[in-house]
Amino acid sequence: MEKIDTPCPSCSPLAPVPHVILKGTKEILLQCEACRSVHRENRPEKKLVRVIVSRGEKAIHARALLSGIISKGDELVIDDEKTGEATLVQVTSLEVGDKRKDSAVAEDINTLWARAIDEVVVKIAVSRGGITESMELRVPGEQEFVIGDKIKVNNRELKIIRIKIREGGFKSRKGVAIKAKDIRRIYADSGIREPRISRAGERVVIKKRESVWSLKSKRKD
Repeated sequence: MEKIDTPCPSCSPLAPVPHVILKGTKEILLQCEACRSVHRENRPEKKLVRVIVSRGEKAIHARALLSGIISKGDELVIDDEKTGEATLVQVTSLEVGDKRKDSAVAEDINTLWARAIDEVVVKIAVSRGGITESMELRVPGEQEFVIGDKIKVNNRELKIIRIKIREGGFKSRKGVAIKAKDIRRIYADSGIREPRISRAGERVVIKKRESVWSLKSKRKD
């Protein structure tokens, strides 16, 4: 069943929300998925829009038939003109006239910028003592990473300590899951502990502290 995003007269007159097209071609009957109300409107005309998709260090130039309101953060499927491959992307910016906007009607958009999210490169910062090592992991955009879990990277086991998310701050509560497409960087612990060094340069060995009961027994002996 075909779906479109459009404002709902009943529950969302200013912002587009998902609708199901019940019937019609030029004039369509829509049902809002949020409040289930039904209304009619003319089908939005599609416009061929120039799209620049970033995938890592590369940029893919494509064109896509779009209609309705397009906003920053929207996920779209874009066809690559050269390869014919479809790519799932997330809109990062819109060019309308000579200005950048976060939202616009498709027919007013000159260029749409987006990033590929079907497969992403997750950056990982690994702490070991006072040294931080950078690593990368290529994974599907929908793959989840959970704070407190262990992951394997280059045959090394690392523990996720916190995650910096895109368009936001840090998440550090154990058990919180973040999708790879929403991650800017993962901070992980190598689990390796460096020996403590004394001022004389000798390795410090920390012995297990004896209990009060055991010390009293030794004194009696």
